[in-house]
Amino acid sequence: MKSANKEIGFGKQTIAKVFEEWYTVPSYQRHYVWESDNVNDMLDDFASNYIEHAKEEYFLGSYIIQSKSNNNDLLDGQQRITTLFLLFAFLRDYAGSSEDVKVNCVDLIFQKANKIKQIPERIRLSYEIRGNVRKFIEEYLMTPGSITQHWDDIVKKANDKKECTSIQRMCNALVCYNEFFTNHKEIDLDSFLIFILNNVVMIYISADSLEDAFHLFSVMNDRGQKLSNADILKSSNLEKIEDGSEMNEYAREWENMQEDLGNDFDRFLAYVRTMLLKKRQKTNLLDEYEKQIFKAGKIKQGKDFFNYVFRAYEDYNKLINLAGNEDTEYCSLIRILIECMPSTDWIPVILAYGRKFGDNGLLEFSQKVACKNIADAVCGKSPSYRIDHLNSIINLIEESGKPSDVLDAQGYYSFNEHVFMANIQSEIYGRRYTYALLMLLEYKYKDKSEWKDFGTTSIEHILPQNPKATSQWVKDFSEEQRSYYTHRIGNLCLIGRRKNSSLGNLDYQEKLKKYFEKNIGSFASSQKIYQTYPNAWTPETVKENQERVIQDLMEIFGIKSPSTIIDDSTYMEQQRFVYPNAYKPWTESDDERLVALYNEGKSISELAQMFLRNHGAIKSRIRKLTGERF
Repeated sequence: MKSANKEIGFGKQTIAKVFEEWYTVPSYQRHYVWESDNVNDMLDDFASNYIEHAKEEYFLGSYIIQSKSNNNDLLDGQQRITTLFLLFAFLRDYAGSSEDVKVNCVDLIFQKANKIKQIPERIRLSYEIRGNVRKFIEEYLMTPGSITQHWDDIVKKANDKKECTSIQRMCNALVCYNEFFTNHKEIDLDSFLIFILNNVVMIYISADSLEDAFHLFSVMNDRGQKLSNADILKSSNLEKIEDGSEMNEYAREWENMQEDLGNDFDRFLAYVRTMLLKKRQKTNLLDEYEKQIFKAGKIKQGKDFFNYVFRAYEDYNKLINLAGNEDTEYCSLIRILIECMPSTDWIPVILAYGRKFGDNGLLEFSQKVACKNIADAVCGKSPSYRIDHLNSIINLIEESGKPSDVLDAQGYYSFNEHVFMANIQSEIYGRRYTYALLMLLEYKYKDKSEWKDFGTTSIEHILPQNPKATSQWVKDFSEEQRSYYTHRIGNLCLIGRRKNSSLGNLDYQEKLKKYFEKNIGSFASSQKIYQTYPNAWTPETVKENQERVIQDLMEIFGIKSPSTIIDDSTYMEQQRFVYPNAYKPWTESDDERLVALYNEGKSISELAQMFLRNHGAIKSRIRKLTGERF
């Protein structure tokens, strides 16, 4: 990998070359922490470049290693390389992969022993000391078929916040891959893998000695934080100012701004970049500033750049940080968006509007942006799609002469109402957008003048997920009714997280009493539920609340057609079309067979196919018969 007789080497490598080597993540490194958006963004970028620029290189980033005789300590770049490693492991076991894809992915993640060539058996990526992570990789990822074998456990671990961070995020990445390839069956996986291995490239920097390696690491990482783009941009632009006193003044103002924003400063500069380019970031931020902004003539280096950034900072303080902003309704909405949606999606477009039109129509515009962004998430649109669409609105703002030109452009805020309605009426708990929908209901119900920070919140099931066999819940709801209603939005409310466990599986009256007597939280949406239904929570009341919530969401999102509402009977008919035994009573022989097959090791997916019932019904019955928790 490095040049002969040199202590420090560097160069460009295809992913195929990167995965000819072996890597160890040292014990002092942080966990694998990439979330769904990070993984999905990488997949979307791979897919878009594979489709649009199949013969061109795609730059993924850099990594730093300490080179050893038969191994490399991975000092920087762990997140990307681990994500690729997980991708290859998934494709190796994926049912939609060809034999060629599977065979090549085996070699990418694991080297079989060869006594003749004196090659030992070893895995491409290992974790030092962290035995639980190493054990997970060996058990769940190393052997062909292991992901399929452990799939139910992987899904469970992906949603278990108490699990080791690295393991939880690795499982989450695998779930993201499954969703992505299930939804993109048009992708030829053979060609896609060829593109990744041969067209995706990374820059490597290697050193023989630990001292040199750590020196490189410290240069690019300051106390664990990435080298600041802000410092580099400041220096390169100060060089363009000839007057010394002016240069000092701009430097002081920049440093004051940097101190105020702290760790968010690089992110703020990314917002500024989006306002200027009006498109999604695809390469290194500094490269885009250099090549696509400065060299392309979008803005001049030096004073023009500083003045643009300083103006954007003033807008950011007022519109996003809400400094001195007295519009309580607008402030409430921004607080919701900050809590619920990735900032890269919507902040640049809000800044662009405020920069051009000030407060004129700002609240209405922000509401349209919020609904469009959240609705697209509900409809399953990718992060890349959402960002690209909002960036098109920045272009619209730039081309418009007055606010109404932007506000009345309805095509920019439309979404697939049928898909939206189908998704919000289905089992919604656990979706990335569920919290955003509940917060929008809070925004609708709550007095905006009384809005405050709720602190750490969570989503509470009114009808519990796992009620005790002796509880009133089991008496009031049949097993099928619990399976149907538990995870629907009509059964969910917001509550302070520290109080969630204290409510738990209490019967409704007990839960109601504790909620109000101890004044848990101040969520208007949650209080509305408990005030409307002070006596009981039954299949009839949760159905009524579900219908009310759906109508409220239709009003929030401007959906007027009732034709997209699916009633319970229609849903059950749809379920029976897919699962013929859905909502039918279980027989004694069914129960005996179910327990026997489960004890034999059959997965939930396999049992669902055998009994022609959905996954929720299978889990619920096993829980009742065995006490097993999922």
